[in-house]
Parts: sequence; structure tokens; C-alpha cells
Amino acid sequence: MYTAFYGLREKPFTLSPDPRYLFLAGAHREALAHLLYGIDQGEGFIAVTGEVGTGKTTLCRTLLKRLGTATEVAFVFNPTLTSFELLQAVNAELGLPVANRSQRELHEQVNDFLLARRREGRRVLLIIDEAQDLAPETLEQVRLLSNLETETQKLLQIVLIGQPEFDTMLASPGLRQLRQRITVHWRMGPLSAAETREYVRHRLRVAAGEERDLFTPPALREVYRRTQGVPRLVNVLCDRALLSGFGDEAPQIDRARVSRTWREIRGPEADGRRRLWPFAGSAR
Repeated sequence: MYTAFYGLREKPFTLSPDPRYLFLAGAHREALAHLLYGIDQGEGFIAVTGEVGTGKTTLCRTLLKRLGTATEVAFVFNPTLTSFELLQAVNAELGLPVANRSQRELHEQVNDFLLARRREGRRVLLIIDEAQDLAPETLEQVRLLSNLETETQKLLQIVLIGQPEFDTMLASPGLRQLRQRITVHWRMGPLSAAETREYVRHRLRVAAGEERDLFTPPALREVYRRTQGVPRLVNVLCDRALLSGFGDEAPQIDRARVSRTWREIRGPEADGRRRLWPFAGSAR
């Protein structure tokens, strides 16, 4: 497609996470620092929330790379589970047998595992993505897992990653016990205008193996204005703009093309009041 025309070795704005394209903006670096601090200090619960597309998955992958070999990680990607299924998933992630085990047996099994790892000087971390989809009974099971501890230390540290709806869930009276246990809570925001500009240039540089200023400065400002710095939307818009430029054999992407491409993506209401992609707005 457009890669050869623009001197690129591959498409720079794919949506799938690729560690080669990792770009840690200020918000990501601060969130990562808080996560690493909370884990290092042995905090039981850590929460990270943010709008769709603001880089929570990127943050999580970066965290996993930064953790040393003394940390074992159980990762639950599908939280739409019953409390029993969640316990099965955690045990399976830790390499423990789950077939024909009752809930009590699974709980005792993971407790024994955590105690053994603690004696070995190892840390065990449970990461649950899309935490806003957890049912109340499943959240209660998560809280019970956090009760596994010695007289001085938590045996299991839990990181909950979710969308802003998870903040709303935590504010409910029924979850006050869980909310009180979250000692590190970070809310992810979008990229700034300057970070959006550097994000686009960074991805082009990685894809080309050298600097490639394919977007004019006004075009980069328009990318930020339209996407409000949400990385996923930046990727979609820039990819489509490059495809459009290739079709017209344009050597560079200008502001008008970015604006036109955005209207093509969003449809007739691109400049209207209603957002077709509600998560394109500013996130906190």
C-alpha cells in the first residue's frame, strides 16, 4: 500500500501493541512510576483507570517488562467471570491444576502456592484488565484473595486496570471495603498537543528507520485537535491520512487532508455536536 511510496518499511500506525513502537508520554511515565512504587512497597491493591485508547495496555506491557524475575504474574484479560471462574483463572495462570477442584480447594491451593513463593523471596502479582466489567460477586472474590497474607505482608498484590466506569463502581457504598484497600490509584489522561506531535514522529521514525516528516506542522496540530490526543484515534486518523495521500501521490500530509480524512472516518456528523466516538473527548 502506502509504505513503499512514503519510504516506510511497515505500517507505522497499526492498532496492535508492538513494543518497538513504545512511546511513554508524561502521563505514562508517571503512572508507571506509581505502579512500580506500589509494587515495590508491597501495596495490596493498585488501580489504574483511563478512557478507551489512552494507553492502558501499553502501560501494562511496559510494567511487565520492568518487573524483575523475582515477580510472577497472573494476568486475567476476561473479567466477565463468576467468582469461581475467576479463582480458576488465577490458579491456571499460576500453573496450578484446576480440574475437579472445589472453590475451597482452589483457595487453599493458591494460598499454599503464595506462601511457598514468599518463602523463596518471590513476589506474586495479579493483573486484571477491563476491571469495569467485574460483577460485584467477582469483585468480592478479588477482595478475598487480597486477604491472603502473613502477619506482616500481603501474599498477593493486585493491579486493577479499567475504564472510568470502574471509578464509578468503586464509589458505590457496597464496595467501600475494596475502595479503602486501594492505596495507589492513578487516572490516565490523553497525550498533550506536544506529545501527540512527538508520538506521530516517533512511530514514523521507527517504521522508516530514520526521520520521516510526512505530516506538516499544521497537519499535526489538526491531528491533535481532532483526536484530543487519544493514541488509538491518532493511529486511525494518521493511517487513513497516509492512505489518502498515497492515492493522490501527495509527498506530504497537510492540514486539509487530515481534516478531510477525519470527516470521512466520522461521517456527516464529524463537525457536529454529537460524538460518534464518545471516548474521543478529554480523559481524566
